[in-house]
Amino acid sequence: DLFDPEDEEDDGDNNGTVYTSLTIESNVSWSKNTYIIDGRLSITNGGHLTIAPGSVLKFHSGAEIYVSGANSALTANGTVDQPITFTSVSNTPAAGDWDYIGFDAEASGNSSMQYCIVEYAGGYADYYGGAIWNEGARISVDNCTIRYSGYHGVVCEDEGYFTSFTNNTLTDNAAYDVEIQANYAHTIGTGNVINGKGVFVTSDDVEGTDVTWGLQTAPYVIASRVEINSANGAKLTIAAGNTIQFASGAEMVVGNDGYGTLIAQGTEQMPILFTSTSVQKQGGQWDFIAFESGATSNSILDHCIIEAGGGYADYTGAIDIEESYISITNTEIRTSASFGITLDGSAYFNSFYNNYIHDCASYAMEIYGKYAHTIGTGNVYGATDKIKVLTSTISQTSVTWVAQSTPYVIDGTIEVASASGSTLNIEPGTVIHFTEGSDIKVGNGDYGKLIANGTSASPIIFTTAAPAGGQQPGQWDGIFFYANTMNGSLLNYCEVSYGGGYADTYDNGNINLGQVPVGLPVISNCTISYSAGWGIYSEESSPDLENNTFINNNLGDIGNKKGMIK
Repeated sequence: DLFDPEDEEDDGDNNGTVYTSLTIESNVSWSKNTYIIDGRLSITNGGHLTIAPGSVLKFHSGAEIYVSGANSALTANGTVDQPITFTSVSNTPAAGDWDYIGFDAEASGNSSMQYCIVEYAGGYADYYGGAIWNEGARISVDNCTIRYSGYHGVVCEDEGYFTSFTNNTLTDNAAYDVEIQANYAHTIGTGNVINGKGVFVTSDDVEGTDVTWGLQTAPYVIASRVEINSANGAKLTIAAGNTIQFASGAEMVVGNDGYGTLIAQGTEQMPILFTSTSVQKQGGQWDFIAFESGATSNSILDHCIIEAGGGYADYTGAIDIEESYISITNTEIRTSASFGITLDGSAYFNSFYNNYIHDCASYAMEIYGKYAHTIGTGNVYGATDKIKVLTSTISQTSVTWVAQSTPYVIDGTIEVASASGSTLNIEPGTVIHFTEGSDIKVGNGDYGKLIANGTSASPIIFTTAAPAGGQQPGQWDGIFFYANTMNGSLLNYCEVSYGGGYADTYDNGNINLGQVPVGLPVISNCTISYSAGWGIYSEESSPDLENNTFINNNLGDIGNKKGMIK
């Protein structure tokens, strides 16, 4: 109905003016008063309602304000001393007593609510909607209190967002305080006090070229899948101190369909927490943070905590990196149902240092051998959280495996070779375990060099991956040097044990030399023990052997096809 004086009457019981099914299609100003809304107050067709500071609007059950149509707007700007109150008409109000203040997609972007109290709304439905319901519009909400909603406090859907949302207080709402699409979560500003479940982020692509999820006092809750990517490059920064919660099966994916960057850079005092929505945390309660082929090298996780993930599959970590390289520093990764981190054959670290990975159901990390050197220093691992190194060829000119506080576990064959020559350096104190049938091959076909230069205080250990007490000779194949082994190859102060599993014949050992140039490799100050074959098997080779100790090798210390070498 158009405005009609007959729709207006004095209501002595509620000390105000009653409007029933009122339609506003022009510029209308309400002076300071109490207004009773019984039905729908529709602002449409270019209408604009301005409500004076200090006004009180009371709503009957099912009543609402709805702003729709081109150039329509609501201005409800109170002051700190004279807020505008939207509340229930009931003398004993309760959450959900009335419906909502709503805005549709065609409404003007000029709607503004400042210093308002919106309470006891959210009665439209118990599965969507909110006290303020933005269906595709652009609205400004600042310095407002939104409380006691029967469902969400504020809902933005269908590409709706805030032109400003600062210094608001949201409390005691039955569901989430704000629901918004991921692409517009950055329009939630700062200074808000959110005392409820937090910000419910619905599945969407974050496409902004440089947007930030500002610090809030309650979590951002990811409902399902959030992607960060666009053809021109999307960039999401998460402010220090935030908590990002994930529902069951939820995930964050960077660079899946376009280019994307995630900057999650906390501080020691204000880390960023990525966790599940469950009170009791356990592995697998959400899926992962994934960096795919379009993820840029500027992506970083620094001073973060990632917990209770790894729920997607037993082969995918809580962090999954594919065809990209990123930085992970000063970050704790814990209680994954699978790996802490998984990297595919084209993935590696731009930086990786000072991290703590523990209590993962599988390995701390799975990485291909050619990129294991990108694992940096200062990392700490749980007692059972090891680094799984997959079959690969190290073809770089020179790389170094840094000593970690946990073993590298080689699962397959690590080749060190290239046409121009490649070198693998292994730091003193490094422990390398091998699964059954695994080995290191140097100079096989192309040119390669292995430098394993330990010290008496920090030897390098090559041994079986079998658990303590279960070690047996032959549980891995061995270290192999071939004809194209390069000058400088050496094993010094190394412990090599429980290998020799390559064959059941005489031509195998913990260390195997196949027509290697004279004097290579240098093997010195090493302990070589518990081989299923020889300690060292030498096929027409003359290595430089100095001050080595041999213990309990099945066929003897040093031999070839003809038997023991004296």
